[in-house]
Amino acid sequence: MSSASAKERPKGQGPPRVVILGGGYGGIYTALGLEKAARRGEIEVSLVSRENFFLYQPMLAEVVSGSIEPPHIVNPIRRMLRHTDFYLAEIEGVDAQKREVVVRYPGGHAHYERIPYDHLVVAVGSATDLSRMPGMTEHAFPFKTLGDAFSLRNHLISVMERAEVENVPEELTELLTFVVVGGGYTGVEVAAEINAFVREAAKSYRRVDPEDVRVILLEGASRILPELNEAQAAFSQRQLEGKGIEVRLDTLIQEATAQTAILGDGVEIPTRTLVAAVGSAPNRLLDTVPGGRDPRGRLEVNETLAVPDQPGIWAVGDCAAVPDLRKGGTCPPTAQYALRQAKQVARNIRATISSKAPRPFSYRSLGVFVPLGRFSAAADVMGLKISGFFAWWLYRTYYLSQLPRLERKLRVVFDWTMELLFRRDIVKMDVGRSDGVTRAHYQPSEVIFREGGLAGNFYVVLDGKVQIFRQQNGHDEEERTLGPGDFFGERSLLRGAQHSASARAETQVDLLIMNGADFTALATSSTRFGALLDDVMQQRKSGSEATDISPGDRQGDNEGAVSNNR
Repeated sequence: MSSASAKERPKGQGPPRVVILGGGYGGIYTALGLEKAARRGEIEVSLVSRENFFLYQPMLAEVVSGSIEPPHIVNPIRRMLRHTDFYLAEIEGVDAQKREVVVRYPGGHAHYERIPYDHLVVAVGSATDLSRMPGMTEHAFPFKTLGDAFSLRNHLISVMERAEVENVPEELTELLTFVVVGGGYTGVEVAAEINAFVREAAKSYRRVDPEDVRVILLEGASRILPELNEAQAAFSQRQLEGKGIEVRLDTLIQEATAQTAILGDGVEIPTRTLVAAVGSAPNRLLDTVPGGRDPRGRLEVNETLAVPDQPGIWAVGDCAAVPDLRKGGTCPPTAQYALRQAKQVARNIRATISSKAPRPFSYRSLGVFVPLGRFSAAADVMGLKISGFFAWWLYRTYYLSQLPRLERKLRVVFDWTMELLFRRDIVKMDVGRSDGVTRAHYQPSEVIFREGGLAGNFYVVLDGKVQIFRQQNGHDEEERTLGPGDFFGERSLLRGAQHSASARAETQVDLLIMNGADFTALATSSTRFGALLDDVMQQRKSGSEATDISPGDRQGDNEGAVSNNR
């Protein structure tokens, strides 16, 4: 939802406009802190996120083991923020000079919009970058989103199904070895949940011995869990090892293949499951936001959470380097801190609008919980060191109390109760279309893509005719008609650009569609296919396109349209 009047009215008129980027802890709780002022009409609040839900991150690992159903730890943003204009869109960039945010709405046809702001809150979190370790991007499971957790769970069940019928010992070893990289909070929790789930699930497979399951946790430092003191970290490690998890300290991963994790010392671990709880990197959006950066690439803010020398720009959460006024340095990138920063920045924005001085952010952590699998956890609560079952009970009680909305709390309690009474589910649900190559059918006059839209696919005409056209002086100027065997769209993909022309069905059309990632991989790895594309590019560059092209030697416009019958 967006407010047409808010977008159309001239700047400087009406209540101040606050735009929040990101739907995580920082963004959601900033908006919640501004809701009352928005309800009274004192400000206009807008929030932009690529998801229409708020994910409760502390319970994400329990989705992997099936302790919690995925929908029960997400909340619809529109129901949480009833007085905030919500934009389900990709954030393309920030134009600080014009004080506008550029967003792109999802869908086949690109639709861009500029959202003006008086105050901008950057709360986009961090990204995952595994590119520095060869093979990790292709073969490791990241663990940041609900989709990551759901994909990992489905993969674990697939592995167990495959292990049930595998007769080759070496293959069985690979299938039943699970490697988690990163011994911080996320890595430990994920390793514990994988271990509990796989060992329990193995009892439902007649030919899989739970004793053959190996879960390995790799940590590059000399201890796990830097969030805890050394005694608690040592306790946590003993708990993990007591549950059958191998903990390898001072161990770095160097490379990954589809079947192997290769360590820094050259040791190879055969595995089909590699989970990466490392690789945090700055969000690409920060490249468009003015301001200084800390050594980790985060946006530097002062003690009031404002970006220095950039009036009206604030930042909170993982993307911000927030000074820690109590301990020195910067605040840790945890949900607990992001939530409190969000509440403080909301107060500071209201104060600034009222011509009052903003107050510095200062927060003393209440403690930290680290779940170690069923009925065990370690915790530091206000200086009190707790471990074992009581810590596990406190962990669940605290995070349940923090979960937004009563409805979701009740659903999670029901999930936990069922977990105590019954075995966890081992049903594999593939709900997405994961094929890199698909087919599509179009009726006459239906648009396949529009000029100016971001290139995302490569197209081959199987049957029918496709028109390639451009807008000229408000009219459609046809440039080519393509038939069976022709392909188009490759030039924009290879250049990473927007479509320079539009495509629509002239007759009923059947297309073969390859997604951009698979096309790029094919174009860069296949010598013959790459040579064909180079030949096409050279012909276009030299302007050798004929005006009357036969079906067997047809070549398209600058957008890309060429026959594969060459």
